[in-house]
Amino acid sequence: MGLVILAAASALVLWLSWRIFQGGRALRKRGVRTEAKCVNIAGGPNGSFKLTIEFTTDNARGIRTSVAPFDLPPVRVGGLLGVVYDPREPVNVSTPDRVGNGRVALCFVVVSATTLLLSVGLLALSVLALALG
Repeated sequence: MGLVILAAASALVLWLSWRIFQGGRALRKRGVRTEAKCVNIAGGPNGSFKLTIEFTTDNARGIRTSVAPFDLPPVRVGGLLGVVYDPREPVNVSTPDRVGNGRVALCFVVVSATTLLLSVGLLALSVLALALG
């Protein structure tokens, strides 16, 4: 049963870390910098803050989304915040200082994929051993 839980947890971490890596990669490769207006600040778990922002894309599409978490809000409601968005998926947005290089997410991808492969292999061996005898 422990191997099944390990495989499921590894698959979940792999999926999440891959999404984070791909989202950051899109911002690094084709991200567009712009200014967003803060329209709301909400308190989040552990005392963090989430900002609801609005901005207009290069093709004049209005976007309303959120960025989080912040220990302290970097702007007040009505203030402007520099952001980077993906023109193919404009709700994929971050502040320029949080785009990063993707190494942490990629490490999680590699470790979770390796753990998933090992746990599935050990599960297969366990099933085979039960079947044979």
